Amino acid sequence: MSQYLPNQLVFSDESAYDKRTLSRQYEWNISEHHTRKPTFFVREKRFIIEGALCVNGLLAYSIQEGSMSFKDYEYFVENILVCFFNNCNKQI
Repeated sequence: MSQYLPNQLVFSDESAYDKRTLSRQYEWNISEHHTRKPTFFVREKRFIIEGALCVNGLLAYSIQEGSMSFKDYEYFVENILVCFFNNCNKQI
């Protein structure tokens, strides 16, 4: 990778969010030991966030409901990220 300049690098990652994201199964008690915290599973909407970063910050992102497939990621790269670099004027 040494042949590339830092401003030529783009990193992409996916993350998910639902109502359980901020919940923890374990908590600390007074004696500083783990205790199990009762939680209830409720199926809710799940959102996937895909982002692309460079040394200057966030380049592009996409948020969708449900899980992300290879086709969804391919669409993100080809129609959102590449479009950003090519300064596309079309609405996505």
